Amino acid sequence: MFFQHFIGGTMPESANSVQQPQTIIEIRPFRGGWQCYEGPGVQPYWTGDTAKEDAIGYATARAKFGRGGEIRILDHDGKVQTIIPLNKSPEAIEA
Repeated sequence: MFFQHFIGGTMPESANSVQQPQTIIEIRPFRGGWQCYEGPGVQPYWTGDTAKEDAIGYATARAKFGRGGEIRILDHDGKVQTIIPLNKSPEAIEA
């Protein structure tokens, strides 16, 4: 565990009042394929039989460079279908 020092002792990093930004990546249906939305200008998409799996694989690889967060897989109505937590076990949480 990493500790930060302060006057009179130590404070665990989890108690730090400064929140680290989380990575949120959305995978959603897009023009007959699947889009991986990271932010404005970063919106690659895939078509074909494995498009959804390819988008999930891309998002998982990109998320390794983030600071925690989640991958959200949306359905055609824009509702969250599945959440894949980052920096945890690879289990998906069905919404």
